[in-house]
Amino acid sequence: MKAKTSSAKPSAPEIARRSGLKAIAAVFAGLVLPNTVGAQAPRLPFDQWIAAFRAKAIARGIDEETYTRVMRGLSPNTTGLEAIRNQPEFHEQLWQYLNRRVSEWRILTGKEKAKQYARLLSRIERDFGVQPSVMLGVWGVESSYGDPIVQQHHMRPVIPSLATLAWAEPRRRDYWEQELIDALTIIQRGWSTPDEMVGSWAGAMGHTQWMPNIWLHSGIDYDGDGKISPFGPPDDALGSTARYFVERGKYRRGEHWGYEVRAPAKTGGKASRTYAAWQKLGVVRADGEAFPLPNATAKLWIPVPGGPAFLLGPNFFAVR
Repeated sequence: MKAKTSSAKPSAPEIARRSGLKAIAAVFAGLVLPNTVGAQAPRLPFDQWIAAFRAKAIARGIDEETYTRVMRGLSPNTTGLEAIRNQPEFHEQLWQYLNRRVSEWRILTGKEKAKQYARLLSRIERDFGVQPSVMLGVWGVESSYGDPIVQQHHMRPVIPSLATLAWAEPRRRDYWEQELIDALTIIQRGWSTPDEMVGSWAGAMGHTQWMPNIWLHSGIDYDGDGKISPFGPPDDALGSTARYFVERGKYRRGEHWGYEVRAPAKTGGKASRTYAAWQKLGVVRADGEAFPLPNATAKLWIPVPGGPAFLLGPNFFAVR
């Protein structure tokens, strides 16, 4: 993705900065979990909680054999209890977040993936209206395009992670319990195995980091191989993610996520206005081009006072 300019050719650092901003803005602040102050002491030791949780799982459709097979001998993984208090979306400055995620490697690899999966990305745009640049941005940020080194060194078994959070993280206990039951349901249906289900400390898995609930209820067999999986070939993961943006996020076909803009001082507020209305207030695109859909709506966002400004359309928020 290259920004057009209307006058002087931008410098290499400026091109890199704009590329980074545009890549990250389409996916920034993805499916983020609320911050918590800390985990309170659980009422039961972990093994006793596992025994007590059996009745709740069975009441929600998990059979005895599946529960015993998956949960017997489980040990807690407390990584998530620390990670949930230190999520970078809440503790890093914006430019730290950008610099650590929009790397030269991600940009170059993204261009390679755009060529390698051009047919898949075109099909997704045709079926769901989500542009290839957005899908590549999400894929790159969430899993470095499914990079096996990331999977090997930064992923962990999902079942212990979810069980530990359901056991010891009180603020969203109902949420973690349901995700654990959904993960058990996936295994019970034969869609996956505990060994295959590796992911983040929060239980997100695969190319675009699906939680079990998304896998179970929003996943589609996009490659037609008879199963739904966020692992392996990226077809199911990317196709299902685009569908999720449309159905849950109300993604709008044909609209851009937004634009970097130049805004007069003291132009702002949280109001959503048409691009034409913003232009009347003196807000113009940073690259000097016209807004292609002047009647579409957007909100002004200036992440850091004195820094770049953006008009963000509904599709930005659909992805977020």
